[in-house]
Parts: sequence; C-alpha cells; structure tokens
Amino acid sequence: MKLKFTSLLATLALMSGVSYGQAFTEDFEGATVPSLPAGWTENTQATTGWKTHTGAITSTNGWVMSAHTKYAALDDWNNDENNSTSTLITPTMDLTSLSTPYLSFEHYYVQAQYNGGAAEELKVKISTNGGTSWTDLKTLDGASTGWQKSFIDLSAYQTQSSVMLAFEYNDNGAKLIGAGIDDIKVYDPPQNELALTNVTPVAGSPLAYGVINTSTNIGGTVFNNGGTAVTSFKVYFQEGANTPVSSTVSGVNIAPFTSYDFTASNPFNIPGSLGDYNLKVWIELTGDIDATNDSSNTTVVAASFMPKKRIFIEEGTGPWCGWCPRGHVYMDSANNTYPNSFSLVAVQNGGSNPMKIPVYDNYLTSNYIGGFPGMVVDREYETDPSDMIDVYNERKDYFGFADITLTDVPATEFNYSVKVSVKPAVDLSGDYRLLLVVTEDDVHVPGNSAYDQANYYSSTQANIPLKGAGLDWQKEASKVPSTKMYYQHVARVVYPSPTGAPGSLPTTMTAGNTYDYTINAAIPPGLNRDKMHAVVVLIRNSDGLALNSQNIVVPVGIQDATTTGINQLNVFPNPATDNVFVSVNLAKASKVNIQMFDVMGRLVNELPAQSMDAGQNKVEMNTANLAEGVYSIRIQTETGSVTKQLSVIK
Repeated sequence: MKLKFTSLLATLALMSGVSYGQAFTEDFEGATVPSLPAGWTENTQATTGWKTHTGAITSTNGWVMSAHTKYAALDDWNNDENNSTSTLITPTMDLTSLSTPYLSFEHYYVQAQYNGGAAEELKVKISTNGGTSWTDLKTLDGASTGWQKSFIDLSAYQTQSSVMLAFEYNDNGAKLIGAGIDDIKVYDPPQNELALTNVTPVAGSPLAYGVINTSTNIGGTVFNNGGTAVTSFKVYFQEGANTPVSSTVSGVNIAPFTSYDFTASNPFNIPGSLGDYNLKVWIELTGDIDATNDSSNTTVVAASFMPKKRIFIEEGTGPWCGWCPRGHVYMDSANNTYPNSFSLVAVQNGGSNPMKIPVYDNYLTSNYIGGFPGMVVDREYETDPSDMIDVYNERKDYFGFADITLTDVPATEFNYSVKVSVKPAVDLSGDYRLLLVVTEDDVHVPGNSAYDQANYYSSTQANIPLKGAGLDWQKEASKVPSTKMYYQHVARVVYPSPTGAPGSLPTTMTAGNTYDYTINAAIPPGLNRDKMHAVVVLIRNSDGLALNSQNIVVPVGIQDATTTGINQLNVFPNPATDNVFVSVNLAKASKVNIQMFDVMGRLVNELPAQSMDAGQNKVEMNTANLAEGVYSIRIQTETGSVTKQLSVIK
C-alpha cells in the first residue's frame, strides 16, 4: 500500500534537517482489474502480458502467487504465452526535487528453471529519453518464500526530469511462473531510520529455553530504512518491571536498505524459578525519525536442565525410487558424521517392496511425504535428504524437552522389551506419547530382484555424480543389483502405531521427575537382530511433533546366541556414561574374554579372561575416559563370540 505522509511526519523530517519527499508512488489500488493504471504501458509479444490482479494466482504445478491486495502480475504458467522481454513501464517522473532518490517496491519472483534448462529473469530498467533507450538497474534474485522487498539507489539520476522505470520479465522461451509487482515508490529516504525486524530467541521456538540461574543471549535483526549508514545503536531489554538492561552495538556499518543481525553484549540472567519470562526488547538510534518500529517482545522459558537433543528423521524411500540413492548417501553421511545427534528411520515404500510396513508407509505418505526421497524432520516438515547438514545446524541446539534413557529388559526368543525413562526439563501437561521403532541395518538379500535399487544417477540415466553409502552411483547400473545393496535404518517394527502409545505417559509431568514406561514388542522371525536399533520418540500428540528421541542397540536374543553357549546377554546402562555392566547368562561354565572396540576397530578396553560359572554372571567395564560415540563389546566364550554395540554419551 502507499506510504502516507502525515503532517507530523513532515514536521519530524524538517526537524531532522532532511528532505523526505517522493516523486512517484503506485500501489495499484486505484486500478480497475485487469487494466493497468492510467499512464502505465507494456511492451510484450504475449496476448495477456502484464495485468492488474487481486487475490492469489494458483497453477496446476502447485505454485501460488499469494494475495497482495491489488498488484501488477504476469502469469506465465497459466497463460503459456511468449513472454520473452515482456516489459511493464511506468509513467514519466521528475527526480530533480529529490536529493538522494531511491526506488522501493515489492515483488513476487521465484526465478524458476525448466528441468535444468531455461530460467526466468526479472530486471529493473531505467530510461531518461522517453523510452528510446534503456539501462539495466538490477537483475533480481528469486525467492521461494513469497513476496519480498527491494531497494535501488537512483541518486545517479537525481538531475533527470523525465525518467521512466520498467520491470522486464523474460521466460526465455519456456513455460515458467511469472512475476508480481506492487507498492512502488520513488522517494527521498530519511537520513536516520532503523527498524527492529526480529528478536531472538523467538518466543515459542525450541531455542527460547534456558536453564535456571544461567544466562542467555538476546539478539535480533535490524533493518536500515534510512539513507545513511548506521555505525552504532543501543539495544535494551526489560523483564517485567525490572530495570532495563542496555548494550551498545558499535563498530558496524549497516548500509542503507540492508539488515544486520546483532547480539546484545549483556545477556539476560535467567532467574532461579521455572516458568516463562516475558521480555520487551527495543533499539535506540540517534535521530531516528520513526519510533513505531523500534520495539518487539519475546519470552524466555526457564528449565531445570538442558536435555540432549536427538533429531528424529523419517525418510520416505524405496528400491523403486531412482532418486533415492541420495537418501542412502546423505543418511549414511549424517550417521557417520554426527552419530549421537540423529535417530534415523528409513520408511520403505512401494507396492512390491518386501521391506515395507504398510501402516507406517501410509501414515508418512498421507501426512508428510510429498515426493521421494522425502525426509521428515521431527514430524514438523518435509525436506530433501541432501539437507541433512542444514537440518543439523538448524536443530542441534534445540530444546529437547526431556531426557530419554533406555534400558534393555530381558526378553526371550524374538520378543523385545525396553524400559523408557522420561525426565522432563519443564512441566508438561497434555497428551504426550512414546513411540518405538525398531530398525535394521545392512539388509542384504542377494539374488532377489525386489531388493534391486533403481538408480537415476547412473551414467546411463541422468549421469549425475553421487558417491557414498559404499557406492559410486554414477558408475553403477540404472538398477543396482541386490548383490551390491545394503539397506540401512530400515523400519522393521513400529509400536504400537505410528502415532505412539496413548497413556504411555501421565497427562501431567513435573520437571525433574522421572516417568518410566516399559514397551514390549515382537520382532518378526528371520530378521538380523544383531543389526537392530531401538528408536524411542517422545511425541506431543496435540500437534504430532517429535520433541526428542533416543536409540540403543537391540540386544541379541537367546535364539541368536545359543551356539556360543550364551543363554542371555545384556549390556546396561545403554547408553552409558562412566561405566557399563555386562550381564551374561551361560549355558555351562566357560572361560570368557570381554573386549571393547571403537568404530575404527581399535581395542579401547579389555577385561582379563576369566572363568565364569553356568547361569548369571555380571562384570563392570569403565567408560569414563571414552569419547562420546558408538563402541562394540565382544564377549568371547570357549565356543564362539557375540558382539553387541554400546553408545557412550557425556
């Protein structure tokens, strides 16, 4: 909409000694849809071209140009016309009355590309001779986040009395999206006008939590709406009626119409009581002409401790999916690079896929997955597996709401039991649930074509470089045979359903208390139990979000270990911190050797070989000096050995 200059604003401008006039403004509100406003013209080879619109523009390919009151738009997709150099031209304007003219406008522009080929372009141009010749001012960058605002310095044309501006769209011969333009203004900006556009931590976000009796940083983003650079400003925050805390941000150079992220030098000291602390945050700039955009609010939540966050990832994938090899690669890379930061589950899809759990696949595809491979992050949003590192950087410091400790409970045959201990860091009230997913690694079924992996990265297909998860996919065939495929993190059990167990946790939980729940599930026969992990997820049922997760290695069952003379094997606690106990139930007396190895296969701890009696035996191993990570414990008897994985956390 047009910026209205009131008499008060004019008075403030005179008091500050700056010219605050404008030479041109257009918000399209006075235009009659679909006609352009009076004085506007266009140059196009298309039948439709630029028109005035109201409301959103949607298309069959899924994109939406969101509503922006009335605006000028070019709809390349729906009209499917020749929009090479379709130009929207303003009336003539006089810039001589301005001292430092700037152009500001809002625009919707994605910068779409057709299958890696032609890409759309949107330029801003200027003419000083009635449109006979034009000079490029700026080629705009696209954004998928909707409408955005741009500023262009026109001071080089301040002496010109006959100026025309143009917005030139070019689809380069492809059927692409188009563009929208609104709220155009050519004006003299005030010298000093700094706006607070964002405050961190954002209220309600998982980063807005801190531990009692500690401190947390207050920051945000400012935007310089003024015509001169900002070199310093003050930041204040105030909790309730307490004395405001001030900081000075100096040594900066915030150019006109640019933003700057800041952190206040003085942090907020979190009180010693749990709860919400509301903060008013504001900035102060000498000579700032507009104080209405200088303040905002946020809330810091005080917790009793900071739970370890494990990001819960569910990947929609399947052997049929030719682009899914990148899921194999990025999941494997994340697991190796950040082994204690993710809980990973590959949810298999496909009508003839023997690894598929229909109820789990249906849940994920119905609620989250829009395309394959698709990666669901903490059941909050879907993204591509190639975004794993971005997801880690975004969420590694998220508040996990509760610590989750998993303890194996002895079970027979192919049953599996795990005691889940949940210790909230804040008071929780509502429907919170626990979900168990049992995954299997190294799923390998050679000779069965159902396990052949389609591969569009092959040199015989798209011929795109991709290496990882043990293969150079570009050099592999368009179907990687099952003899070469090892599927990781495959979901084998989801218990009791993808939405978790109702009633598994109390509706009211107090910070610092521990709440236990034992999950009993059956592992289908024929699976490789010594390659399995148990993933337990804390779910907030009101919005379905996964607040935190934990995973441990599934213990070897009795039927898997009888050839070694071991009736039962348990390693606890798992994960461990300072020590771990190995409990072995032997069928008969035997000499036993217990060793611990890191992920590189190096021996890091060993107990002297000792004779153990038939029945239950328990020994302790020290893990205090071990780095956080995954280790293997090998129990060697006189007739064989069993290896079990152990997670160490600090």
